[in-house]
Amino acid sequence: MNEFVRAPIAALLTSLLVCPLRSQQAAPLPPLSPAASEIRAKVNALPIGGKLTVNMIDGKQYCGNLQSIEGEAFSLREVDLKAVVTVHYEDVKRVRKNYGRPGFSGRRVYPRTNRIAALAVLGGLMALVFALVLSDKS
Repeated sequence: MNEFVRAPIAALLTSLLVCPLRSQQAAPLPPLSPAASEIRAKVNALPIGGKLTVNMIDGKQYCGNLQSIEGEAFSLREVDLKAVVTVHYEDVKRVRKNYGRPGFSGRRVYPRTNRIAALAVLGGLMALVFALVLSDKS
């Protein structure tokens, strides 16, 4: 081919390759309520694969590992259901990092709650022993 024909064809093909890349920019995130925006910020702060507990507005609780984050929802691999659950930010009441073991009721108990309960029981036992020692009249 002639050098004068090759240059315009190359320029045309280059511009056709660049134009679709410019038009494929990320779409802006949809507007959310202030509470849902706060939940989105907390979820975005967690690493993919990180443990989390999600309390829903309807009372359900999901515990698992964060799998993906989208614009209006996020997905987690639920440890008890052994399934991927997609949760919308608008339906979430509370998100916490980490999850605990199943408690007596079958629901997972958050680790900090376990520690607080253990300290309360130990404190009660110590108070009982202290009261028994003080009331001993021997």
